[in-house]
Amino acid sequence: MSVNKINFNSDIAERDLSFYQLVDLPLISHINSANIGCLYHGGIKEVIKKATQECFHQGVSIGAHISFSDKDNFGRSLIDWNEDLIHNLMKDQISILSNLKDSQISITHLKPHGALNNMACKDPELAKIIVSYIKHHHPKIIMLAPVFSELAKASEAAGLVTALEIFADRTYEDDGTLTPRSIEGSLITDPEQVRTYVRNMIEEEAIISRSGKKITATFHSICLHSDTPNSVEISNQICILLHSMGVQQQTLPELF
Repeated sequence: MSVNKINFNSDIAERDLSFYQLVDLPLISHINSANIGCLYHGGIKEVIKKATQECFHQGVSIGAHISFSDKDNFGRSLIDWNEDLIHNLMKDQISILSNLKDSQISITHLKPHGALNNMACKDPELAKIIVSYIKHHHPKIIMLAPVFSELAKASEAAGLVTALEIFADRTYEDDGTLTPRSIEGSLITDPEQVRTYVRNMIEEEAIISRSGKKITATFHSICLHSDTPNSVEISNQICILLHSMGVQQQTLPELF
C-alpha cells in the first residue's frame, strides 16, 4: 500500500438547521473538505453561513457544490441543459456561496451535485463546458471529480488541478461507474461494512465493484454523503480506519 495521505470530503449545508446540528456539525469534525450546498438543491442561508464559519474554524477547506435548480427532487432529476444554462448555474451559485461566507474564507474547490454530476461524468461535452467555465473564471479552483469520469478527464486535459474521488457509501459496477441508486444495495449504510470496503480500496489501490472486480485507480479523496443513514458513525469509522492504517488526512489544497 503506497497511499499515505488522503482527503475525506462530504456534502454539507444541504438541509435545515436541525440536520445541520445533528449531522453536519459532527461530520465537519471528521472531514477535511466540505462541499457546501448553494441553495439550488436544498439548504438555507443560515445553515450555509454557520457551516462555512465552522469549517473555517476547524481547518476544513470549502468548495461550491453546484446543482441544477431542483429543490423538489434534491437536485437528482435529469434536466435538459444548454451552455448558457450551465454557465448561469455556476456563476449564480458560486456568487451565492461567496456572498454568504466571510471574506477571509476561500472557495478552494468545486464539485457538481446529483444529476449534474452524474451527467457530467458521462457526457464529455457537458464536462468540457463546466471545466472551461472554471478555467476561464476561477483557474485556481480544484476540480473534485469521480475517478474514471469524463469530468475528471476534461479537467485534467484543461490543466486544472484535479482531485479524483471514490465513494465510501456507494457500490460500483464492473465498468467503474456507480451503481444506480434505483438498484437495491447501491447505498452502503452499515459503518463496519463501509470500513472494510474503504480499507480494501486503499490497500488494493483500486475500486472494487459489487461483483468483486478490482479496477486499479489513482484517487485522492474519499466522499461520504451526509444524507446517507448512519453517516456520522460511518465518518467516525473512516477516521479510525485511516489513523490505524497510518494514512494522514489532508485538505484538498494541502494535497496539491
